[in-house]
Amino acid sequence: MRKTLLILVAAIGLAACSKTKSFESVSKGMTKDKVIELIGEPEQKMPMFIAEWWMYPTDNKVIVMHSDTVLRVVMDLKSVQDSMKSMGTELQKLQDQMKNLSEGVK
Repeated sequence: MRKTLLILVAAIGLAACSKTKSFESVSKGMTKDKVIELIGEPEQKMPMFIAEWWMYPTDNKVIVMHSDTVLRVVMDLKSVQDSMKSMGTELQKLQDQMKNLSEGVK
């Protein structure tokens, strides 16, 4: 019984290790097929201007793709999200200022 339990625990441990995604091995210029082979399909794909962002929120990572090749690997998705929120706030301020200026011209 103990031997069976030990084998089962070892097998589960090995299975868990084999599913670890190797984002460090993804590099600029790598093809999308190679990325999928290394770390799997993204949880979400987002078109962003001329690129496509491959989102891996479970792993806190983003891969920026352009023409089916890696343009950039972002190792901290949360910092990207925080930057985008900050940009949204700044854009809103700019829009409000433009509106105030246009109302002043009338």
